[in-house]
Amino acid sequence: MIPPDTLTALTAAAEQADDVAMGNLAAVLHQKNDLAGALHWWGRSWAAGNVVSGYNLGMLHAEAGDANQAQVIWEKCAALGDPDAMLGLVKQALERGDPAGVERWAPVILAQDEAFPITALGVAFQDRGDLTRAVQAFLRAEELGDGYAMEYRARILAAWGRHEEAAALRARAATAERML
Repeated sequence: MIPPDTLTALTAAAEQADDVAMGNLAAVLHQKNDLAGALHWWGRSWAAGNVVSGYNLGMLHAEAGDANQAQVIWEKCAALGDPDAMLGLVKQALERGDPAGVERWAPVILAQDEAFPITALGVAFQDRGDLTRAVQAFLRAEELGDGYAMEYRARILAAWGRHEEAAALRARAATAERML
């Protein structure tokens, strides 16, 4: 819970067109289930050029069932290099059965040096039953040292009956960093 004086200061900064404050205020309002307020402030912050707020605005639309509006916003964020928006677009494409949409953004995510979206991409492929692509993503995230990716791949290896490899990978994961 945010203290009232902090909320007052955050609101004042947002009203002065501070794009970070607008985005933070939107996040607070979203947590309070004030979706109209969150929509307003994430929209203003995104209009002021805050890409993180653009991603969150797209997520708000996706949560509300407006996948088209989420896609429009995420496309713009992804074009600006936001890996979370790229991941959102890949997940939408996977849900639609749109291989072109997956191929548009999955390789871009894999080419980045941020482990979290790469691991999340692997999980998205795993959830859809594409274990080959999931393993590819997990291996890439492992190159970046992500222990979560190691654990996910170890589960796949164990399911494939490769228990010794899985155990060795779990041992590495136990000492690896968890990328968030």
